[in-house]
Amino acid sequence: MTNTIVRRTWTACLAAAVLAVLAPGVARAEAPSNDDFDTAATITALPFESTVDTTGATVAADDPVGCQSSYGNSVWFRYTAPEDGIVRAIVDTPGYYPFLTAYTGTRGGLARVPGVCVFGSRNPETFHVTAGTTYHFLVGANYHDGGATTFRLESEPPAANDDIADALRVPGLPTTVVGDLSRAWTEPGEPTPSCDATAPHSLWYVYSPATPRWVSVSAGREVTVYRGTPSVESEVDCTRGTPAVFHAQVGEDYYVRVAAPPEYAGPHTIDFATAPALRPTVYPAQNPANVLEHTLFNVNAGDPLGRSIVGGELTFGDGSSVPITSGGYFQHRYATDGEYRLGLSVVTDDGRTGTATATLRVETHDVTVTALAAPATARADQTKPITVSVTNDRYDETVRVELYKQSDEGAIRIGVLTLSVPAGRTVQFPFAYTFGPADVGTVTFRAVARLDPYGWTEANLGDNEMSATTTVRQ
Repeated sequence: MTNTIVRRTWTACLAAAVLAVLAPGVARAEAPSNDDFDTAATITALPFESTVDTTGATVAADDPVGCQSSYGNSVWFRYTAPEDGIVRAIVDTPGYYPFLTAYTGTRGGLARVPGVCVFGSRNPETFHVTAGTTYHFLVGANYHDGGATTFRLESEPPAANDDIADALRVPGLPTTVVGDLSRAWTEPGEPTPSCDATAPHSLWYVYSPATPRWVSVSAGREVTVYRGTPSVESEVDCTRGTPAVFHAQVGEDYYVRVAAPPEYAGPHTIDFATAPALRPTVYPAQNPANVLEHTLFNVNAGDPLGRSIVGGELTFGDGSSVPITSGGYFQHRYATDGEYRLGLSVVTDDGRTGTATATLRVETHDVTVTALAAPATARADQTKPITVSVTNDRYDETVRVELYKQSDEGAIRIGVLTLSVPAGRTVQFPFAYTFGPADVGTVTFRAVARLDPYGWTEANLGDNEMSATTTVRQ
């Protein structure tokens, strides 16, 4: 019976092999005519639209990586711009994720057009073209999948406020406007901003105050403010990613340039508002402080807009002060205990000013272990006194002293005493210890004094410990 099964299996396999040889092959989808860079579909006029089945499309070995390395089933389009202008490219790929990049140059030496990159979404890409330049569009699927792909290319008008002369007037504060930087470009004669000369997509706004006020402009992009006609000399503020701030005077026009590099040029929101007042703060790192060490002070402008401190002064209340050129930490050491009134004035890099005050208490609490009297010698099974002397020079304190014996296993606590130590006094903390056979040899004792309770910070822990040794005989 086993032989019969083997013969039947072999016969079935042979028949399948014969059918595979004799049957016609499964047809593979043909590659579209614009599958390769050299056979790219030529766009002769705008608007342009083409739908291609990319099921059989391939990726050539020398195709560029583009803005997303994982793509397939790609096709090519090419367009030579007859004049300078703005175009809008759109890819629609039902059922899979689209992929689009644009290049200039020749095969083997292609350069990607900055900012033109679509993968995983159907968002359009808008960018500038130069007369006489040929643009090569690589269109495909983000995850190596093909299907009906529609590619559209159309002209776009520039933004209404692309030029200085057409700056959009801000009616009042607060005001929020929406613009599209992809439809904007730097016009000839525009001044070069001091904070970034590499952001060519620019839109213009103009604001004239009804009353003097501080104004903030937030766009998440480069923002440059000019007082009067825009020029290098009339620049008031220039920021990258942070709000611009300026003091607007009645009777003056303030031109605001919002700009971005091609990679970040797109729709944006810009907010014009009254700049918030500074609320500076000065925080001592410890309060109360002490006279034995420097006290650290943290200085902050308290600015919701995050502008930097560039000037000001911090007064310590004892007749001394320090100039401020930035935020951060400053230190000062007081000579005597007492209560001190701190004063802070700051100036931010946009010219706004603010002041603050705070109170610091300096109260130095410090005790010192001045002696650890342990017996020089002892015998096993003998009990002997051990005395710890604690001195206090400033305030009445409650002190906790812990006595330890060092061993191979570490420190073993052998006693704890809590006593009052008046100011200007030395108090002895009496302990007793019974030596055992395990102590034969040398025993090291260590005393540690701490303020109790821990309501006050010990000013100097370096003099709060002391050690002594005892030689133990059998």
